[in-house]
Amino acid sequence: MALRNYLGVLIACLAGTTADASTAPLPTMEEEQPLNWRDELKQIDDELKKAKDLKNRYLAAARRAEDEGMRWQFMQNEKQEAKRAFQRAEDKKQAAQMLQARIDTLNARREQILQEHPEANES
Repeated sequence: MALRNYLGVLIACLAGTTADASTAPLPTMEEEQPLNWRDELKQIDDELKKAKDLKNRYLAAARRAEDEGMRWQFMQNEKQEAKRAFQRAEDKKQAAQMLQARIDTLNARREQILQEHPEANES
């Protein structure tokens, strides 16, 4: 759930809308405090999968925008299109960096749980 709220705010920011964290629904007590470490670990794994997928999509979109910019920069009367394409690529890369920060945070929490509960490594 937290990732969904985070990603919604991230997408809204990239789209240039005015959505912020205050407009996102607040997590319930269950989302803030998972019932046990196994549930939290499963939730983290799910969020990691979604965040990594979205990050890869942003990086692919950035590569496509850079390719467009490279094609347009040498065409007559297409300099503005090239500039816009390069800016889109930069925006997508920034979004991917933000997602990477979230991935790093989730991985750190996952490692902390695994250290606290060594029996999780057995399953």
